[in-house]
Amino acid sequence: MRLFFKGAMLAASLSFLPARPASAYDMDCAIMLCMAGGFPPGAVCTAAYAEMIRRITPWPSQPPFGICSFAAMPVAAGGPGGAMDLDISGPEYDWLRRSRVLWFDGQSHETREEPRQWNWNIRSCDHENSTCHDLARVHGSHAPWPASFQSENDQTLDYPGGGISFFRRAVMVEYGDYKGTMGHSQWIHY
Repeated sequence: MRLFFKGAMLAASLSFLPARPASAYDMDCAIMLCMAGGFPPGAVCTAAYAEMIRRITPWPSQPPFGICSFAAMPVAAGGPGGAMDLDISGPEYDWLRRSRVLWFDGQSHETREEPRQWNWNIRSCDHENSTCHDLARVHGSHAPWPASFQSENDQTLDYPGGGISFFRRAVMVEYGDYKGTMGHSQWIHY
């Protein structure tokens, strides 16, 4: 009984100390976890989506997500202790490595001697936003860019809209969830 009262007194005295915030996953972990679920509605995933878009929006552009650092299992529980980085090289993270950053650049011009011509380019970069290549590069077309194109992940994606414009640049993220279902962000004009 005496021990119960001592415990109650200790708990009561600790309750007057200022509360410390609980540590949470870092933003990269939140982006990956929310992406795995297809960015479900909620405060955490809304913030993670906004951060992913902020990172890819120029300049300087960053990868949509980085290294997820998380608290490792404590040594007492048989783990390594401390903090470690999430290794996404295994086959269970194929869905994450399929993420692509897509860049669009399009212009239209007209000279006195020739009819209006259209130029456009779609670049696709890996999930680290480092290894890039052209999906489409068209110069001197007498027709505007088409309504949609095929991505490397076999999605039919619309070209960026926004009304009649003779110059347009935009960026988007194409991502998959843990089941392999592909999704994408909206085009972000810059």
